[in-house]
This record gives sequence, C-alpha cells and structure tokens, in this order.
Amino acid sequence: MKRNEIIKKLKKYNLDIKRYIVISGTAMVLHGIKEETPDIDISVTEDLEEELLEDYLAVLEHFNPDGPQAFIINDELNFGTTYYSNDKEYIDGIPVQKINDILKLKLSLNRPKDKNDIQRIEQFMTKK
Repeated sequence: MKRNEIIKKLKKYNLDIKRYIVISGTAMVLHGIKEETPDIDISVTEDLEEELLEDYLAVLEHFNPDGPQAFIINDELNFGTTYYSNDKEYIDGIPVQKINDILKLKLSLNRPKDKNDIQRIEQFMTKK
C-alpha cells in the first residue's frame, strides 16, 4: 500500500485520532522513508481494541500467551495494544509514530525484515 491508499483506508475506518497511532512500516511510508507496505499497522488503546473487535470481523493474527494479541481486519488493518503511545506526531491529520520511536521498535524486534528498515531509517535521519 502506498501513502495515499493508507490515508484513504484509515479515513474509511473513521478511528478516533486520540486512541490510535500508526506504527512501524506504515509509519515509515507516511514519513516518506519508504514507498509502500503490505498492510496498515496501528496500535490502539484497550477500549478502541474492544470496539474494533465488536464492530469488525477481526482475525487473530498473532497470539501471545503472556500478553496482548494482534488482530487483522480485511487483510489490511493490523491492530493491537502493544506499542500504543501518546507520543506521536500528525501527518495529514493522522497520528503517526515518531521516526526515533520507529527505529527503537525496529531495533527491539530485530527480525530479518526489520534490518532493511533500520538501514532506511538511519539513512533518512542522516539526511535531515
């Protein structure tokens, strides 16, 4: 998904901007660090998570026996409460994870797919 499609889909869900934040690869697209991402990653407050689970046919995407779960709606909107933060910035009216926080998240996960993202973020930060 490219930037414009992400924005359009987020507006379709009409989520309360005080109760979610765009994170990870999706945040990278909105910041202009990369061109596209396969889906939209958001972190939500616990009450918004409950609402989404009631209002949509969400599928459990990631099971964590010791903590929060991750869900997906329509193979496009991933959500959970794990990385929610009020420390965000707004891009086109959408609450987005700050670049430093994206980097911290990617470094903490350190999955093979995060390694390229870490390099992109670091290169982007040196250009600023």
